Amino acid sequence: SSRCPRPSEAIFGILRELGGPGGRWVPLPQALQVLGARGFTPGQVSAALDEYEGLNVLQVNPSRTRVTFV
Repeated sequence: SSRCPRPSEAIFGILRELGGPGGRWVPLPQALQVLGARGFTPGQVSAALDEYEGLNVLQVNPSRTRVTFV
């Protein structure tokens, strides 16, 4: 049985999907819509963004309109 990824891992995977092949960034409002539709709460998304920002994997711009992959 495959282990269930942590919410932040799953969220990061979906963000990567939204970015597409070679995608450098994703519009955050669109990402929130997709993630919400998949059952993630805004709190989970926020925590995931903070976590991966801390790992220098992605950056959220100050106005929180886009997620850029580092």
